[in-house]
Amino acid sequence: MKYNDFCRTDIEFVNVEQMKEACLHFDYKKLVLVMSKRAGVRYELERFVRDLESRYELLWLGESVSYPTQKTLKEGLDALKGFEPEAILAIGGGSAIDYAKGMKAFYHSTEYQTVETITELLQKKEIRRNPIDIIAVPTTAGTGAEVTKWATIWDSESKCKYSIDREELKPDKAFIVPEFTARAGGELTITTGLDSLAHAMESYWSKKTSPLVRQLAVRSIGITIEYLDQIIKEPENISLREKQCLASVLSGLAFSMTRTTACHSISYPLTMQYQIPHGTAVAMTLAQVAEKNSGSFPEAEDLFALFAGCGGIRNYLEQVCGETVSLRLRDYGIARDKLPVIAQSAFTLGRMDNNPVEFNRQDVVEILKQTF
Repeated sequence: MKYNDFCRTDIEFVNVEQMKEACLHFDYKKLVLVMSKRAGVRYELERFVRDLESRYELLWLGESVSYPTQKTLKEGLDALKGFEPEAILAIGGGSAIDYAKGMKAFYHSTEYQTVETITELLQKKEIRRNPIDIIAVPTTAGTGAEVTKWATIWDSESKCKYSIDREELKPDKAFIVPEFTARAGGELTITTGLDSLAHAMESYWSKKTSPLVRQLAVRSIGITIEYLDQIIKEPENISLREKQCLASVLSGLAFSMTRTTACHSISYPLTMQYQIPHGTAVAMTLAQVAEKNSGSFPEAEDLFALFAGCGGIRNYLEQVCGETVSLRLRDYGIARDKLPVIAQSAFTLGRMDNNPVEFNRQDVVEILKQTF
């Protein structure tokens, strides 16, 4: 019988210099670096890249890969032709790590992929087998991509998303560097923090929840409630940033065992069709879905009790977002008559049907109306 790993990723909390030192002492000969050139400047890693080039045969994929698509994956795979990498080092947000996972998923030393073949593999939920390791260095605290087995690939033409879901795609190593997250502005800090919060809450009420999942989720939610607002006020406080990094890892471990639910499912068309940042799109329906799910999952009262000191989930979200992030659909140019169209695209298998309460299209429209 095949069993899934709870956590196959070697997780290490380090500072920037420790991360650099460790990355320069891998046993690999050929290394792919996934990091945008802009990120290299932002995190002052230009010298580090030169050191990598002197240590390994290095292929640097330096284009920005926000929301990876079949096209950007093909371009990356084309660059790997004849290179035969041993590992991919991904430094960046969740999209950079997802891109690295996509590269591993579809790389084959003798088989070249096209946009069409990548799409076909995504639709069939197939991957190519290879021994490439993934080293993840998240620069935001929220996606949990550094410990999960899936990646999101966005189809810009069909206005939909695909998920790759394989144990082999869990990163082999994750360096958690709180100093990198201190470079994130207020909006990015909030949206990624809300993404982490949603991962924890959705894992808590998922159909696949368990006592272990709920304990991980409770700890993650508690950290976010206590510290995220403080981080906004003290953005360069590394001790506080480390706390939110821990919340992200814990929520990543929690939802890696359950997958997400209705909030994520509803968020996908909001991001794909209206470019609402992922964490914002997920948080828009978090309170409403929580209320509809109330009483339909174990220990529900314990989850809601976490927000009692904030006046409830809705009040907490309003407080932490302040004037920096809006959770109102109208503020993103969405007309009310578009809500039924959005609802029609809001049913992703493995997400919506993982919710403890079954929603139909009209239920989703009503949820969206409350966020308008």
